Amino acid sequence: MTATKIIEIENDGLNMAIDGGYLYIRAKRSFFKYNLADMSLVGQNVVFAKDGKSRNFAVCGKYLIATDFCDLLVIDKTDLHVVDIMRLGQDLSSDLGVVLCDEHNAYINVRNGRMAVLNVETLSVKMFDICEESSWEHSIVGNLIYTGTVGGGLVETDKTDMRMLRKIRPCRKNIYIIVYDDGILYTVSQDTTIKAIDAKILNVVRAANHAVKGMTRIIGIYRDMLVIANNGIYLWNKQTLELQGRVEIPTGQYNKGALLHDNLIVGSDFQNVYAYSL
Repeated sequence: MTATKIIEIENDGLNMAIDGGYLYIRAKRSFFKYNLADMSLVGQNVVFAKDGKSRNFAVCGKYLIATDFCDLLVIDKTDLHVVDIMRLGQDLSSDLGVVLCDEHNAYINVRNGRMAVLNVETLSVKMFDICEESSWEHSIVGNLIYTGTVGGGLVETDKTDMRMLRKIRPCRKNIYIIVYDDGILYTVSQDTTIKAIDAKILNVVRAANHAVKGMTRIIGIYRDMLVIANNGIYLWNKQTLELQGRVEIPTGQYNKGALLHDNLIVGSDFQNVYAYSL
């Protein structure tokens, strides 16, 4: 199974998101907006003053919320102009991680166990101490946030008051991603495992050992399969955690340059963007 090239775009390791029929791409210092129907370029703007690779973004209502080391950027998704830039950290002790959103807020990991919460209506930010370990990934499930730590911990937080409720340590090393589906939290970790964790009792119910390597990421779930970016796309049965197949498609630097939208996989390398339909 191989993918098709859809966009030529020279980059330093890009980030992507799909929303409302558009593909948004951060490449080097710029954001690009493409019509998903025909991949025509409909918007472009230079957003960052200098090169940098420690960047992420998410679509949050009418905005793209992006991180750039210690800065948080609010970008209008219509024309890609910068609405606001907020300095949330100072140095490597307080740089920013992944952005995820619900209908009201954006939640951003901050080094040393903190989380920033941005109200997307008022653009006001509050900072909370979540745990004692740094974390770069989290998942929002209803009124709960599940955060994976660099030490392999999984922290459950009540997002109404940002209070930690429970914590377990299902993995021996850094948890790279957490994806929720039908009562189960799926993780991949630097310890090379894929884990299925019952969210109600917060216990590991299934595990695949020596299953992944590098900075592997679950980019979504399609039917009964975990879609995992691991220098190519691997399809794992979510019930048995057995490998089902592989799609030959680049997945970007540190496997961050790939996404799943419905049945469409979009991947990237340093020159192009590719697509494959499951």
